[in-house]
Amino acid sequence: MGQPTIRGHQGQLKFFKDNALLAIVDITSVDITQDSTFISSTFVGRPLPEQDQSIEGWSGSADAEVRGPEIDDLIDALITDNLNGIGVSDYTFLTTEQYADGTTRSYVYFDTVFKMSKRQAGLTEKMTKRLEFKCSGRQKLS
Repeated sequence: MGQPTIRGHQGQLKFFKDNALLAIVDITSVDITQDSTFISSTFVGRPLPEQDQSIEGWSGSADAEVRGPEIDDLIDALITDNLNGIGVSDYTFLTTEQYADGTTRSYVYFDTVFKMSKRQAGLTEKMTKRLEFKCSGRQKLS
């Protein structure tokens, strides 16, 4: 029998600004995608193309239920930093997976930029916010 699959409570997501932990909690889901473009090269006299790819960082989104102004505070600070110049603050986030055998794997995603959207509906629905992000890269933590 193989290793059991893990569920959402066995993963963590933490956001940082200049290495300080931000108080963004109640994340309901996160999607992270490797950005890459596939490249096919064809050559005279060869019946099959040769494959390559460009590595272009990571992107995705995190959805959260609204309990306080923390996501707005992140975006307001990011806007202020952007108006003051490039690279004023360093935004990163950390993902951790806790496997059934007791081991973990963590990655820090760096050089991150964010944008926010918000959903506000009627009485029976919770207000949510989405952080979309783009990162230059990720580094495995040992």
